[in-house]
Amino acid sequence: MTKFLRPNKASLKNAQHFEFIDAFITVLAAAGLSSTKIAALLLELQTAFGEENRLYMIARASEIIAQRDEADRDRDDKYSRLHAIVRAWAGSGHATLDAIATAVKKPFELYKVKTSAQLEEESGQLDNLITDLSTSAMQQNLTSLGVMWLFEQMVAAHQLTKSLRLEQGAEESEKVTGALKAARQACDALYDKITYTIEAFTLTADDPAPYEAFVKLWNGTLKIYQDMLDRKSGTSSGGGNSGNSGNSGNSGNGGTTNTGDNNGGTEQGGTEQGGTEQGGSEQGGTDTPGGDTPGGGGTGTITPDPGTGGGDTPGGGDTPGGGDTPGGGDNPGGGGDDDDPVGGGTTVD
Repeated sequence: MTKFLRPNKASLKNAQHFEFIDAFITVLAAAGLSSTKIAALLLELQTAFGEENRLYMIARASEIIAQRDEADRDRDDKYSRLHAIVRAWAGSGHATLDAIATAVKKPFELYKVKTSAQLEEESGQLDNLITDLSTSAMQQNLTSLGVMWLFEQMVAAHQLTKSLRLEQGAEESEKVTGALKAARQACDALYDKITYTIEAFTLTADDPAPYEAFVKLWNGTLKIYQDMLDRKSGTSSGGGNSGNSGNSGNSGNGGTTNTGDNNGGTEQGGTEQGGTEQGGSEQGGTDTPGGDTPGGGGTGTITPDPGTGGGDTPGGGDTPGGGDTPGGGDNPGGGGDDDDPVGGGTTVD
């Protein structure tokens, strides 16, 4: 019976779990398995995942607040600098710029923007100020004072602050403590139900091949998560473990690549011996380097270098160790942050 690997999904961080379920739904939907039962369960999982997605976005509100506060500080800085320059020119006695600055100063005195005020109050005052300073006459005055660029930066920071406030405020009152955990558990239960059903079909279906193929396909992704969790808990032996010796060309310890098809050279623990063409002078009589490129059809015996590629050194690090599996065999030798192999996203506990 072909079985799925079963990493501890509960140990995944929220961002990792989100990516995990999202990837499973995508791969399963693309597989096109004919079972109506699996199709129905997939629909349930998509609905449950929609709820997890919603709550996950709410949980990220703290990030939105941080971004909003940064934008607010930026607009306060631009406003203060603009106001200071206008006040400096007003009353300066300059033949032309004194009068221009005095005209520009009037809206500032009218609205008396307080950068320390409550967010919505300050935003309202700035809305009025920006409106008054956006007339053609005022725009010309700002240009004459050489502060048009500063005004535009203030407007941009103001609009960003308002946008982030609306995004955060839409979900602000909803509490998600415990709700996201429950949504994750609902997704996990449906995931387990689907995967156990697929395993059963590898034994009972009239044509088990599609189900067996899916198990093998998804296990490739599961190995990444399992290795990440093992390394996180300190139980992994690292990326230098020997690969599955039964798979020719996948030796993680710098062994010989597939001697049947890839006689172009040997990857010795990260050093491609393509310059000396181990196993004979220029395999097949060509100058093609070794590694994964055939060496012109030569059939000489490839002799591994005993001085490299052994021990705990992975078979090429992030470079494929002679086959298509990174790092040698069944244990990926790199490919992402320790806590986030899929690359992405902001991790939120």
